[in-house]
Amino acid sequence: MARRKTTRKAGRASAGKAAGRGVAPLEFHGENEPPERLERVMQRAPLAAEKPPPDELVYAQTHRTIYLPSGTRGEKPRLEVDPVTGQRGYWKASFELPSPFAAHLPGKTAVREKPEVIRAEVNRRAAVSGYRPGWVKGSYYPRQLPGLGKPESMRSIRGRPVTPLYVFGSDDRLAYLDSSWPWGLVGKIFNNEGWVGSGALIGRRLVATAGHMVPWGSDPWWMRFVPAYYDGGSLHGAGVESYVSDARGYDVSGSPTGYDWAVLRLYEPLGDWLGYFGYNGYSSSWEDDAYWTILGYPGGVAMGQRPSYQNGVSVFDDDSDSNGGRELETKGDITPGNSGGPMFGWWSGDPRLVGVVSGQEEDWSPGFWPWEWGEVEKGNVVAGGSGFTSMMAWGRTNWP
Repeated sequence: MARRKTTRKAGRASAGKAAGRGVAPLEFHGENEPPERLERVMQRAPLAAEKPPPDELVYAQTHRTIYLPSGTRGEKPRLEVDPVTGQRGYWKASFELPSPFAAHLPGKTAVREKPEVIRAEVNRRAAVSGYRPGWVKGSYYPRQLPGLGKPESMRSIRGRPVTPLYVFGSDDRLAYLDSSWPWGLVGKIFNNEGWVGSGALIGRRLVATAGHMVPWGSDPWWMRFVPAYYDGGSLHGAGVESYVSDARGYDVSGSPTGYDWAVLRLYEPLGDWLGYFGYNGYSSSWEDDAYWTILGYPGGVAMGQRPSYQNGVSVFDDDSDSNGGRELETKGDITPGNSGGPMFGWWSGDPRLVGVVSGQEEDWSPGFWPWEWGEVEKGNVVAGGSGFTSMMAWGRTNWP
C-alpha cells in the first residue's frame, strides 16, 4: 500500500512564436546524463589565466561608484574635495544632498510573469553552458585558509548553544577565501526591504536567486549584488558590483516552493568580466547521489560576511510544483542567508545550476494504519525544475 504524503511548509531561508522560440512546459534543458562525481572533478588541474583583463574590469577594480540624485531642477550634484585636517595623505569628499538620503540605484521593472509567457519567449537554442574568461583563473575546489573553516557556534540570549533549522548532524559548511571561477561567481544580495541573501551569475548581466529575495511590493525598489563578497567588499575589487535593473520571477509570500526562483538583470556586465555558471535540468534518477555543491552567505557561517560551501550534497526526494517548479529536497545544511544561493554540479568541467535555495519544510507521511504511527521528515528545499531552466533561458534570450 503506497503512503500518502502531505507537506507542512515553514521558513524562508507573448502570443506568437518566432522562429526558434518557445519551449514545452516540461522541456528538459541541458544534459540528460548525470553530472560528474565530485571526487573526479577535484582531481582536475587548476586553470591558469591566459591574458590580461580588459580595461573596464581594471577600472572597476580600482574605482568605487556611488549613485547621486540630481537636484530639484535636474542640476548636477556638487562635489567638494578637501584635505583632512591633521591627517596627511587623506582627502574628504563631500556632497550636497537632500535629507534623508540613501545612495542606491533604483530598479526599473519587477514582473511576476505567467509561466506560459516565459516559455513562449524562450529561444530553444539558448546556450546552457557556463563561461570562463581567459583572464580569470579557474579551480575545481575552493581555497580555504587556517581558521576560516568551521562555522562558529550560535548561542541564545541566555548563552545556550543553538542549532538553527535546518542543520543535519554537524554543520558541514565551510567558509572560503577564493575569487577564482566559479567560486567567485556567487555573491551577496541586499535589497531595500532589509533582506540579505545569495545569488549567482548566470549570464552576461544575469543573476539567479530566490523569488522571495525580490522586493515585489516596493515602489521604488532596489537590489544590490556583490560577487565574491568578503568582509564588506568584493574580492574582485573595490567597484566590482552592480545594482539590479530588472527582475522576473514569482512572489512566494515567504514559503519555500519549487518555483521560488527569479532572474535578475544587472546594470553592469559582471558576467563578461568574471564569467558565469551554466544551468541544467534535474532528473529523479540522480537522487541519493552526492553530486551537488551549495554556495551562499548563511548567517550561521562567519555571520554571513564570508562565502561558504558544502560539497557532496545529495537530493533524497523531489516533488513537482506549480509554474514548472520542482522541490529538490536535501539534507544539505541551509539557514537564513543561504536563500537564493546556487546548488550546482559539473558536466565535463562545466559548472551548472540545477536550482537555488528556497527554505525548509516538513513532510508528514501517515503510517499503515493501524499498525504504524505517522512520521515527520525534515528537509531543506532547493527550487529547480523545467520552470527554473526556462526562466534562465528566458533571461539569456531577452536580456543578453
